[in-house]
Amino acid sequence: MPKKSVKKSAKKTVKKSVKKVTRKAGVGRPKGSGKYGCPTKLIRVPAHLVQEVLDFALQKNKANSK
Repeated sequence: MPKKSVKKSAKKTVKKSVKKVTRKAGVGRPKGSGKYGCPTKLIRVPAHLVQEVLDFALQKNKANSK
C-alpha cells in the first residue's frame, strides 16, 4: 500500500525590514532650550519610587533657587 503524501503547510518567511534610524542635523528642539536650560537625561525609576524621586527633586530645586 503506498504512503499517503501529507501536505505540510508552507510557511512563508517574513522578512522584517530593519530601518536604520538616523537623526538629521537641525531636527528637533535646540539643545539647552528646555525648561531647565541645560542638557537633560532620561532615567528609569521603579514605579513605587516615582513620588519620592519627584519630592526629592522639588526639594533640591527649592533649595537651589533660594
